[in-house]
Amino acid sequence: MTAVVLASTRFAPLSHEVAYADTDAGGIVYHGRYVEMAERSRNAVLKALEVPVAEMKARYGVLFIVRAVHATYHRPALVGDVLTLTSGIVAAYEVRATWRTMVGRGDERICDVEAQIAAFDPVEGGPCLLPEDLMARLRAAPRLPPVRQGPAMRPEAVT
Repeated sequence: MTAVVLASTRFAPLSHEVAYADTDAGGIVYHGRYVEMAERSRNAVLKALEVPVAEMKARYGVLFIVRAVHATYHRPALVGDVLTLTSGIVAAYEVRATWRTMVGRGDERICDVEAQIAAFDPVEGGPCLLPEDLMARLRAAPRLPPVRQGPAMRPEAVT
């Protein structure tokens, strides 16, 4: 797994011990659980930025909603594994931010989750600009490079 140096210890990666509830019947982490792990990791970064998700609507008048998610799976994680979750912003704009969460086990890459998170005005019921004070806090978030996409898989010819 690529080493990432975070701006400060307040953005320390989360540790997640894989429980049986995270897995399928074979003890392998179910693919959808990585999206949930990424959500917890992003929330921890937002909390470190003093932007608790539970208070966003009251404090800023906006909510974050997931617009798109892309997960790249590198190898399986198993029940009992201790995973490291590292989240940061790939890109931030006035209406949305793309976050990346790297899931690893020791030096192994397990999964990368990129999520595009959009600003949503709950009163108007649609997208909105992020308030400047919230954007300023997001500028202090750790930065991660985008997931490097490998060559596309080419299907074998069927004869």
